[in-house]
Amino acid sequence: MRAGDRVGLFASFSPTIVAVYLGCLRIGAITAATHHTLSDDKLIHQLRHAGARVLVTDRIDNLASIADAAALAHVVALASTRERDARLVSFDAIDPSHVALPDRDFSVEQATSIFYTTGSTYAPKGVLVNHRIMMSACAAVTSYLQMGSDDVVMSYSTLASDYGVYNVLMPLYCGGTSVVELKAPESPEDVLAVIEREEVTALHVFPPVIFVLSRAAPAWGPRFKSLRYLSSSGQALHPKHIDKIRAALPNVLFYSNYGMTECKRISFLPPQELLRKPTSVGKPLPGVSVLLVDDNGSPIVEADRPGELWVSAPFTMLEYWAMPDETAAVFAVAPDGQTMLRTGDLFRFDTDGDLHYVARRDDIFVRSAWNVNPRDIEHCLASHPAVAEAIVVPVPDESAGHLPKAFVVLEPGQSVSDGELADYCRQRIDWHMVPIAFEVVGQLPRSQSGKSTRKGLA
Repeated sequence: MRAGDRVGLFASFSPTIVAVYLGCLRIGAITAATHHTLSDDKLIHQLRHAGARVLVTDRIDNLASIADAAALAHVVALASTRERDARLVSFDAIDPSHVALPDRDFSVEQATSIFYTTGSTYAPKGVLVNHRIMMSACAAVTSYLQMGSDDVVMSYSTLASDYGVYNVLMPLYCGGTSVVELKAPESPEDVLAVIEREEVTALHVFPPVIFVLSRAAPAWGPRFKSLRYLSSSGQALHPKHIDKIRAALPNVLFYSNYGMTECKRISFLPPQELLRKPTSVGKPLPGVSVLLVDDNGSPIVEADRPGELWVSAPFTMLEYWAMPDETAAVFAVAPDGQTMLRTGDLFRFDTDGDLHYVARRDDIFVRSAWNVNPRDIEHCLASHPAVAEAIVVPVPDESAGHLPKAFVVLEPGQSVSDGELADYCRQRIDWHMVPIAFEVVGQLPRSQSGKSTRKGLA
């Protein structure tokens, strides 16, 4: 492999796949990781889209057919396989004495990774970043988190997402330790056991794990004695969950952050502000410029008026890999002449200049000529004593266009009728926001990266 070669990674998390990733960075290759639960068709599509020459995988079957379909030169098998093909190389059979690292023949501008998005768009896009972007992001985030060599950072993500990669790279950047759990927690005990065993000092998680932790009893607080801070990003936090965590962990710092695959970290809220502003993600990081614009692209300066967030930062992506039209569409020129990334997220400023997430532009739908923001309904439902989590989806309707339907997860031992939930909403939100149907589910769907998702709900 040489600098610039694309290398597909398709494996569950392990020290070996981390070593492979770091090795690719060292030689200037470009990684393109795919979540290990995806189908062969999606894997092949992403390999072909990235133009991968090599695939590193712990799969043990269909390797030759995948190599054929994706036009691969080599497949490096991390696990033992019975398949025989000239393109297959066993990782265990590689003799380290025959491996030499070439002299670095690339700069900090050399691309490092293609991260495929898993969020709001149906067709994943490949976000291209380079060494400069990744180092800048590591420096910025570890600085405000005050991460150091004594920190043990725990997460639940994989190398298939930028979030998972940075949760490995940032502790390495500081000389610390990374602990990655393979299975998402189902109870607070699942989290506590690892924190106690590994003496975890930092927890980097998405809000679904915050929801699990919110069920921890205040009496369990001493078991978190090693934990210094908790950092959450990826989607909005529910104030009720924040209150429960603060009651159980009063001495643990809680950072609420905002970022996206296209720009690693945009803003954060200092922990001391969280109780006063539970819905805020704070102010931009040093070196990050943001702008709120209306539908005409004109800047919004007044407080509490929603607009799309545009951002310029040292860690903004280079491009969407092999998607020039999509790349051109996502960048815009601000009135002051600087090029900015259009996030597609709607925010508002409060009177202190702190950002508050409003909605994903694509998530808003229309009911009888009225705009419906699913997040407002979800927050209303989550504030009900019997409701732990909620997601709202639009249901097509010939007359109204779309109607809101809510999927709810109940708190343990709780029950509530559809009528009670509807009445609760009517008392707190506008008529057009009240769901026309409710469905109780055991858990909400999660994306490959661990966020709650509307996909598959109808």
